[in-house]
Amino acid sequence: MDKYDILLLDIVHNYKENGLKMNISLSQMEENFWKRIESEESLSLSQARIGERITRLYLENLVENKGGYCLTKKGRVTLLGDTVTA
Repeated sequence: MDKYDILLLDIVHNYKENGLKMNISLSQMEENFWKRIESEESLSLSQARIGERITRLYLENLVENKGGYCLTKKGRVTLLGDTVTA
C-alpha cells in the first residue's frame, strides 16, 4: 500500500466526515483523487491505475460498496491507526 492508496481511503473517509449521508460514488472518488494529485507531475494516468487501486482496497476488505463506497472497520484502522473504536 502506497500513499495513493492511503489517499483513496482518506477521500472516502473525508466524504463521510463532511456530513454527506450517502456513500461516495466511484466517479466522485476518481474526481477527488485527480483534484488532489494534480500538482504531482510525476504521476501519469497509467501509473495511477485508480480502478486497480480501488479493486485492491475492496479485495483487502478496506472499503466496501453499498450503494457507493465506504470504509470498513479495517479501512478506518488502516487510515486512522488505533484511534478508531468500534
